[in-house]
Amino acid sequence: MTEGFDVRWTSEHGAPRAVLFEPHDEVWSRTEFEWTGDDWREIGCEHATEVACFGSDSEYSAPDGPRPHPVKDDGEDDA
Repeated sequence: MTEGFDVRWTSEHGAPRAVLFEPHDEVWSRTEFEWTGDDWREIGCEHATEVACFGSDSEYSAPDGPRPHPVKDDGEDDA
């Protein structure tokens, strides 16, 4: 089963951001978030038909392990 993954970063002059990719049947959802200081705020979403990850050696690399989720569903941090 293909699992979703997220990428997080903080720019030199901005708030932390995250992009979350989640598989749904034939498409992926790509949701972008911005850290408000208290929680992640969704700032945009779209569907993508193909998603790939590439490692430092330019080889395809599937994300492994449990993925963090920038949105708190139950008020608890994912740990």
